[in-house]
Amino acid sequence: MKVGIISFKDTGITHKKTDKMLVASISHKGTYQDTIQQLIPKLHELEKRCKGYICGPAMALYDYGVYTEAVHIDLCYPITEPVGSADVTSRTLDAVEVLSLVHHGPYEKIGESYKKLYGYIREYKIVPTAYGREIYVEYNAENAENNVTELHAILHKWEDRFARNVERVLGVEARDAVMKDSDKLYTIESSAQDKVAWLKSAMERVDRLANEDQKYEILSCCAHQFSDKRIAELRAIYEKTKDINAVLKFMHEDPNWYEKPIRKGNVIYVTKVPYDVKSYENAKTDAEKRKSYCHCMLVRRHLEEGISGTFCYCGTGWYRQYWEGVLGKPVKIEVLKSLLKGDERCEVAIHLDF
Repeated sequence: MKVGIISFKDTGITHKKTDKMLVASISHKGTYQDTIQQLIPKLHELEKRCKGYICGPAMALYDYGVYTEAVHIDLCYPITEPVGSADVTSRTLDAVEVLSLVHHGPYEKIGESYKKLYGYIREYKIVPTAYGREIYVEYNAENAENNVTELHAILHKWEDRFARNVERVLGVEARDAVMKDSDKLYTIESSAQDKVAWLKSAMERVDRLANEDQKYEILSCCAHQFSDKRIAELRAIYEKTKDINAVLKFMHEDPNWYEKPIRKGNVIYVTKVPYDVKSYENAKTDAEKRKSYCHCMLVRRHLEEGISGTFCYCGTGWYRQYWEGVLGKPVKIEVLKSLLKGDERCEVAIHLDF
């Protein structure tokens, strides 16, 4: 689908597609409270390394999926030719679809713009990735009111992934049947109500056309992208030890890993922790608990509306990505319990094929 620049009402938010881009970058582990003043010295150092090759404004690429209480940041400059050194990496950024909002004024107030951007995303159930960008179009240390920072929320494009995988598993005719009316009811501009209604009917069509293995194969390939950096960290442990228990030990000891998988033979069991732990603990009703527990923004507030539990195969893809990435071989994920099936919590079993 060709993406034009679409403006959303009077929000200042636009939907657009970025071009591929060659960048030079240096890595930084930061916090959500980091200010531009903490990043500028590193950007100045990178600017010196890239002198003569820079062809655009500085930017920061955020990977929110690496740490629990922090964030991985790649500070970048677009360049015309590769630049390399011990701590500078050159690579090409893929073209991506984003929701964009331009923040004018002091960086210290950028949280207000993020609240507006991601508030819109939540309201309209537009699924983002765990990746974002800040582009420092104008930066003036002496007069912060003149600063211009463009914020990019990189989109997951769940509906496109879903269509591709229905076609891959069931064929073109089934894809057309399952995706019926998606062009009217599940678009970037569709209301949350329309998206949920379409999702419910699409799952019903999948249930009629596919067996359990096919449902798993379709939906587990639609999940959010798991952080490549975290997968590489776990894979390095497994390659060094050839021991799954060593990987599990690391997960249990690493404070950034909030789930604690349990292994019994060739099966690993995982119980999801609540999405919003504080709200879950303070919930006064079962319905409030369920909303606080569910991790999926598409169904979190619609758990009682009869959406098929088949949709929870999408969540298994989170585990499929990292365990297949760690082991280098296929695994099968079984949904043991899920909120959409009426359970009080979500549990999966990862079956290791040894």
